[in-house]
Amino acid sequence: MSDLFTRWGEGEGEDEFRHRCLVRAILKMRLQDRQKAHVWINGGVNRVGKRVKGWNEMHPGSILERDIRDQWDKGNRGSDGEWK
Repeated sequence: MSDLFTRWGEGEGEDEFRHRCLVRAILKMRLQDRQKAHVWINGGVNRVGKRVKGWNEMHPGSILERDIRDQWDKGNRGSDGEWK
């Protein structure tokens, strides 16, 4: 198993670790393809013209988008283990 997946922060549970990893993955995606990240979060039409549901549609009440915006505003660009 990669060292990346065994470095949980002190006091960080598995759910929090998973959430932070997902936030970082979307931040990285945004750097590579902003539209792809937008569709992943909000839904829309993918590259082959198919309508897809986004995270927010499938998980109403999720704090994922809030944390993505917060981390982006703080300068996090998705580096492994980074959380500000």
